[in-house]
Amino acid sequence: MKIAITGGAGYIGSTLIKNLIKNGYEVNSLDNLSIGSYDFLKKIENKNLKLFKGDIRNKSVLKEVFDKVDAVAHLAALPGLELCNQKPEEAISTNVYGTFQVLEAAKEKNVEKIIFCSSAAVYGIPKKLPVTEKHDLKPLNLYGITKLAGEKLMESYSLNFSLPTISLRFGNVYGVGLFSYWNTVIPIFITQALNDIPLTIFGDGNNSRDFIHVEDISQVIMLALLKKSKENEVYNVGNETITINELTKIIQKEILEITGKKIEKTHLPPRKRETKEFGYDLNKITKELKFTPEWNINNGVKQLIEYKINSNIIKK
Repeated sequence: MKIAITGGAGYIGSTLIKNLIKNGYEVNSLDNLSIGSYDFLKKIENKNLKLFKGDIRNKSVLKEVFDKVDAVAHLAALPGLELCNQKPEEAISTNVYGTFQVLEAAKEKNVEKIIFCSSAAVYGIPKKLPVTEKHDLKPLNLYGITKLAGEKLMESYSLNFSLPTISLRFGNVYGVGLFSYWNTVIPIFITQALNDIPLTIFGDGNNSRDFIHVEDISQVIMLALLKKSKENEVYNVGNETITINELTKIIQKEILEITGKKIEKTHLPPRKRETKEFGYDLNKITKELKFTPEWNINNGVKQLIEYKINSNIIKK
């Protein structure tokens, strides 16, 4: 099976490619290298891996990358709330128009399936917990809006062109990947702790999030690639729901055991328009994709602490 990956030089993409190659797949990777790096994938010397530099808004490049592939995993995006707020035009151009071009190129090259990497940000403030795939979609920020637009494009091409699509709504991703680019709460807390900075909590710390390790994300995408479907599907992708206060206790405990340091915490005012409580219902992905996570937060936190210490990247 031959797979094309957009965003293949990034955090999730490079980890996915590593695992696809290990399992015998052929892979074409496309990335504009604005955030990611191919330095790590270049170390995987394999005739089944081809690395392309280019932008998903360029359909001619996409058609070259998608030539004779069976499926596409579309991960390329301007990621996260902050970057999308800083660069709104690029966010819309990349995440919406770019996704349109991915679909157009896939249709023209007769690709059999597209996996779209979406986000919990499409839900906004939950009305009911845990959140199922049938929950209302009311994103609070531009990032969530662009991901919802991408999902709707997937749905449209599935309905109008019989192109099977699967949208995966990722929770809060953490963990050590092949290439690691982090700006989420777990790596931020660990970096603070290793630099003797109190863990910075916005609000009372009772905010809850659904966390999932990057290796488990990779497993989900591979399961989705194998799923036989003829229409558009959507899945929540998460593992453990905990509060920020609970997370700080785990990190403090692991830091103390590994380094002997006792780390404090500090509270700042809550951030505006931030979801208070959030957690996934995972019945659908467990039943239909047979997804069984291999990582828990304790092990993932320990892995990341040791990685940062051993890699001498504490100050980053």
